[in-house]
Amino acid sequence: MKLIILSFIISISLHLFIFNDYELQKKQEVVKNEIKKEKKANVIFAKIKKEKKIVKKEILKAKVTKPKLLEKRKIVKKRVKKVTKKRPITKKVAKKLVKAPKKITYDKKRVTKLPSKKKLQAVKNRTLEDFLSQPDPIDKRILDDIQKLYGKEFETFTKVQKAFIKKNFNSFQVITQRVLTRLGYPQLAIQRRLSGKNVVEFLFHPNGDISNLRIINSSGYEVFDKYTLRLIQIAYKDYPKPKTTTKLRFNVRYRYY
Repeated sequence: MKLIILSFIISISLHLFIFNDYELQKKQEVVKNEIKKEKKANVIFAKIKKEKKIVKKEILKAKVTKPKLLEKRKIVKKRVKKVTKKRPITKKVAKKLVKAPKKITYDKKRVTKLPSKKKLQAVKNRTLEDFLSQPDPIDKRILDDIQKLYGKEFETFTKVQKAFIKKNFNSFQVITQRVLTRLGYPQLAIQRRLSGKNVVEFLFHPNGDISNLRIINSSGYEVFDKYTLRLIQIAYKDYPKPKTTTKLRFNVRYRYY
């Protein structure tokens, strides 16, 4: 009986041992599987990291290639522009491309037409005439002599001509008498003791020349008339020159002492 009990105990203990050993093996296998899984997980993580790096590299490459793409696009645009220039432009395209110019409005009160060359020259002549014809203090006796010599013809002269005659009328006579004293009294008039006065007329030009020299009112003596013409041909070189061609007319006196 004792043997049976011992054998039974031994068999139970063996079964428990075997069962424990089996459980330990299972636990070991589970641990090994978990370790393998962890290793696999680590490997996968490492792969993911590598993929991320690759993705970053690809992004960098894309960034580098962007300007190249832009350049290509610009080149394509230029080609397109060149092609469009060569193509004929229709009316519709022209209206789109060309904007209508803005309408410019002018104030009629402010805008004035530019004067022509003739008008400008006329204005210059008027200003010159106004400047030269400024009133100067002239002896009334001189004005009376001018009126007697020229008469109504004096009113037909321009302002410049009138001003020139008024300012220099006395000078013409003084210069002529001075030349007369330098040349001397005519010998024939001295012998006959003659005196007289004549009126000489000629055109005086701006360059200093004279023309149409003549005696319009004789002294009654041929000797004085001829001598006056000779005097003027010498004396006119000292006369003040006019701005425009002017008709001069003044007295030449001969007095025997």
